[in-house]
Amino acid sequence: REGECTVTTTSTDPILSPTTGEPVDVVARRNRMGIWLCIVSDAAGTVSLLIAYAYLWSLNVNDSWAPKKGRWADDVLFWAIVAGMVVACAVLWWGVRGIQAGHRGRLVGAASLAGLVLVAMFVVQVWQLSTFPFDIQESAYTSATFWLALSNAFHLALGSLLVLAVVNRTRTGRIAVGNSSHARLVAMWITWLVVAAFLASVFTTAMKASRNTDPPAFQSLTPPSP
Repeated sequence: REGECTVTTTSTDPILSPTTGEPVDVVARRNRMGIWLCIVSDAAGTVSLLIAYAYLWSLNVNDSWAPKKGRWADDVLFWAIVAGMVVACAVLWWGVRGIQAGHRGRLVGAASLAGLVLVAMFVVQVWQLSTFPFDIQESAYTSATFWLALSNAFHLALGSLLVLAVVNRTRTGRIAVGNSSHARLVAMWITWLVVAAFLASVFTTAMKASRNTDPPAFQSLTPPSP
């Protein structure tokens, strides 16, 4: 009728985010910056643990690096967890590539499988922490190794929740063809977790018995009893 206008939607109209109403490209750029900042922040903590491990191993103060009972952590479990994380990461990226190609169901299936693998690796990591053949206070090695394993357990728990969130958001349409940036960002985060676990496993495998055969001796700061 006269005085009325009709608004039509064309294929050139930008896809809008269902949560903010902004174009998905704008939201993706902002979120990508956020995930990089999260990775840098988390990397700072992980690198700090690795530096502490290497420093204590190389210095071997008071010859207190090695566990007193001579029992080291099992290398196989460290690398088994890394292998599981690699599988989960690869499967998740396969799902991300799928939804980018228009296959929504592929992301749902891939993220579900990746989440289950990460949960399984979290269980293995907790089991390793509870069955270490040493006490955390036994030596510098046992303390450093415990904190690296605890950090990876936290990574696995958080990664599992994020991947399972991808499953739910994809099923409800929050992550869809043309709006898949959140799934990609989670895959980026899981990739970093794999790198962190790999580096920790390299350190705990290659740096066991300290090569410092003449360790410095530090006196106790505790004043002598009268």
